[in-house]
Amino acid sequence: MSPYFSRAGFSRGFFEGIGLLPGMIAFGIVFGVLADGVGLSITGASAMSFFVFAGTAQLLALHAWGAPDLLVAVVVSVIAMNARYVLFGAAIQPWMRGLPPWIAYASLFLLVDPNWAAAMRERDAGRHDIAVFVGMGVAFMIGWIVGTAAGAGFGPLLGDPRRLGLDFFLPAFFLSLACGFWKGRGDLLPFAIGAAVALVFERFVGGSWHVLAGGLAGSLTAAFLPRKAAT
Repeated sequence: MSPYFSRAGFSRGFFEGIGLLPGMIAFGIVFGVLADGVGLSITGASAMSFFVFAGTAQLLALHAWGAPDLLVAVVVSVIAMNARYVLFGAAIQPWMRGLPPWIAYASLFLLVDPNWAAAMRERDAGRHDIAVFVGMGVAFMIGWIVGTAAGAGFGPLLGDPRRLGLDFFLPAFFLSLACGFWKGRGDLLPFAIGAAVALVFERFVGGSWHVLAGGLAGSLTAAFLPRKAAT
């Protein structure tokens, strides 16, 4: 069956996305507050959320905002962090095969983890209404931008984000993300080496180079670490 768009599919995807909006808006508010803290206006922060539409990448960019010497570290870290979307795109391509390129690529601009999972669910069920994927993505973008604008707008009323502990949001977020990669005791050494290298770079180099150095050290350790054969 060829892929198609329908109004009913868009509505279904949009309203499924609405159910997840509270978390998206809350995440956007935190980003907006932190964006205000580095000097971004409501317009600037909202534009970033619209044109980039990648929460983790945007947070990482804020972490090194105003430090052009860290541009390489930030770019490499963002590419590594978002590399999973290459796999997401490859997985979703057969489901979208047959769409005109300008529609397919425009739709993929809205790709985030939840609507990719929804697309895979639709594919497995034998459905090819791409509007479900797009509708959910539109709902998420609206929530993300609304949260960003609210956070950036009310940020000055909250004062210093550190007073509320929001400066810890980014480290806490990435710590929770790292915990999701934990597969067992075999991952202990890469995690430990990556953390140790990151701490050394933070102490003696400064800036955000510890993000890149720790990630590379842990990744290389995992790549060359002998693994027990499955039995």
